[in-house]
Amino acid sequence: MKFFQKRIHESVAFSALFATGLTLNIAWISNFLVYRIDLIRELFTLKESVGPISGLYLKTLVSFFIIFGISLLFLKGKDVSHNRDGILWFLMISVVLFLIMTMPIVYEFFVLVE
Repeated sequence: MKFFQKRIHESVAFSALFATGLTLNIAWISNFLVYRIDLIRELFTLKESVGPISGLYLKTLVSFFIIFGISLLFLKGKDVSHNRDGILWFLMISVVLFLIMTMPIVYEFFVLVE
């Protein structure tokens, strides 16, 4: 079958890793903004019983597929083997940053200035 190949082209894997890392950064920034700005919280609330998390998940999915598609258009068939280390480190740093920045102690922290 044409759709089931034994390997994935390196540019497709590179695009998926890049899209994942960038989407994680978009997700924690969106999460931070949702808990800081009431207008954004209202915009992200798609279903009232679920709250703004419904919009966050939808935005994350849409941003992943858009970034994946755009990067795939630019990298399809190109040799990206020289960027292997860079994209792996980008993904690792994005995962660690996502884990740190989505902790409640971080995004609920604020300073009251009077």
